[in-house]
Amino acid sequence: MGRRNLLITALGIWGFMFLLNSFCYPFPGDDYVYSFIWEGHAIGVPLSEEAVRIQSFRDIFTSLACHYMTWSGRLVAHFFLMLFLWVGKFWFNIVNAAIVVFLCFCIQWIAHEGRVTLHISAKKLAITFFCLWAFTFNFAGVMLWMAGSSNYLWTSASLLLFLIPYVRHYFTKGVVSSKEWMVPAMAALGFLAGNTNENTIGWIGLTGLFYLYHARKKGTLQAWMISGFIGLSIGFGLLMLAPGNFVRLSNDMGIKESAFNHMAIMWLSLLFQNFLWFYLWKGYRWKRHFHPEGKDRNYFRLAFWFAGISVLFNLIMFLSPIMPARSTFSNLVFLVAAVMLISRCAERQGVYVIQKPLEKFASLLGVVYFIWTAGFTLWRYHENYVWEKSVISMAESAPRDQVLEVQPSPILKDSRYRILSGFHLGNSDFSEDVNHWGNVSFSRYYHIRGIRRANP
Repeated sequence: MGRRNLLITALGIWGFMFLLNSFCYPFPGDDYVYSFIWEGHAIGVPLSEEAVRIQSFRDIFTSLACHYMTWSGRLVAHFFLMLFLWVGKFWFNIVNAAIVVFLCFCIQWIAHEGRVTLHISAKKLAITFFCLWAFTFNFAGVMLWMAGSSNYLWTSASLLLFLIPYVRHYFTKGVVSSKEWMVPAMAALGFLAGNTNENTIGWIGLTGLFYLYHARKKGTLQAWMISGFIGLSIGFGLLMLAPGNFVRLSNDMGIKESAFNHMAIMWLSLLFQNFLWFYLWKGYRWKRHFHPEGKDRNYFRLAFWFAGISVLFNLIMFLSPIMPARSTFSNLVFLVAAVMLISRCAERQGVYVIQKPLEKFASLLGVVYFIWTAGFTLWRYHENYVWEKSVISMAESAPRDQVLEVQPSPILKDSRYRILSGFHLGNSDFSEDVNHWGNVSFSRYYHIRGIRRANP
């Protein structure tokens, strides 16, 4: 019965995310630019008339090589982005929805002492997804936008998957014997995790180095732990030392946010997450009162590490010229993992971090919030889907020398829509400037002279 409920919950999450993704075409801008072989200039420079669409794996690797030398070292994320832009949005919708479910499982596996198991409460899986739904600062930017999903959602899942064996080692103190296949597998996982985001791996690697040293002193260091760290270091090295990073810093399209803007993004993300931090605070007070011992103490120590690392993910962004809201997603993922660790510990102790009547009220409020925001979001994205489908139909049938003028996206007609959706609506509109790089990428994709948004 428990596994059946878990399967139904997992399929429900997948189905909801698949439907939501299906209502979204590729977003004008990055999604269309990365459909072409990279031309070696800044992303904000319009594509040339000679731009060539990606049509094979050879094109992908050619594009990746140029992209690595002139723009970014994120090889893994952009490989999958280019792959799914080539094979089609339908396949992306399937995989992207599955990765959301997988990320929820990874968070729960960490909370279950690093055990990859299906003995997970369906309710806990649903709560994990709700946390991602309710507290993601830029939901569309990391869950629906193809470029954003591959760079933030997918990479967060790969990072947690990489950490799970280390979490298991931590809870078992190295008692669980390793298999020979884990050495190459962890090296590969380490590479995938290391080549994710610039603001995450430095802290993971630094604290991981201390953990390896501690394991060596305790005599519990195993070969797969070293190979995983080596893979992580190689992936991170390729990420940070990419020539394109230095080109990008020197050609940043004139964009450099002030420290005030960075602080505003950070505090807004914390505002979105305030219920999670409240839960951790209550859990800390619970710890002081009940004095958990042994394995339960390990839950708190690991939760403290995940929560601390989540804050450091945001703080390091002050060194970046810009701090987009989507960059706070990895911060949220680690914070949710910390919350689930405390929740799991409380469950083992048979106590409530939050009083039972308040927990029931919060659960009811959460259900109402999800039904309202999910329903409204689906409705508005369907309206936007119909609009965008008509725009694409016009572009496909228009003469090559025509400049299309289209009405604004239904999502942007009223700013209140974003609030009513729980801030889950994303911007897939065009610019009024026909020469805007996002507009040009769409025009090149559909072989028309240009497109612009009509004045409202």
